[in-house]
Amino acid sequence: MKKNIFIYLFSFVALILIFQIVNSNKIMLDQQDRLEKKQTLITNLKDSLKVEKRRFFDNVYFSLDSNEEAIGYFDDLDFRVNSSFIQEAVYETNLLGPKGSLVPYAEIGGKFLINKVKVLNQKWLIADFSDGTFWGELMVQYQVKSSGEVTFDVINHFLYPTN
Repeated sequence: MKKNIFIYLFSFVALILIFQIVNSNKIMLDQQDRLEKKQTLITNLKDSLKVEKRRFFDNVYFSLDSNEEAIGYFDDLDFRVNSSFIQEAVYETNLLGPKGSLVPYAEIGGKFLINKVKVLNQKWLIADFSDGTFWGELMVQYQVKSSGEVTFDVINHFLYPTN
């Protein structure tokens, strides 16, 4: 009788051990699969980050804020000149009447307003304008005077054709 109890007990313990080994193995394989997927995802994200960093540095290459030579051009002024200063001056032309606007086109469907400005260096900027229906771009030469006034001269412009 004692012998049978030990056999049943041994068999029960053996079944529990086999179950634990199989279950642990499945858990370990699942964790390993998850880890490999995460590592693949991390690798892909790192590659994407490298591409985006490269695109970012390509985009800021022609920028007043990242060009030390262009910033040095304004050193003799008593105030700080940066991209934001120039952009604000361009946006203020939206408030002026048709005579003060940088957009050389007459109103077609509405007043043309400058939407976006990219300051390239100490002399030039490009701007996007639209009236809600038509849109175009400007190449503008600007000059900052010692009084803080910014003057603009439109070098070239175009209006995108409508379909």
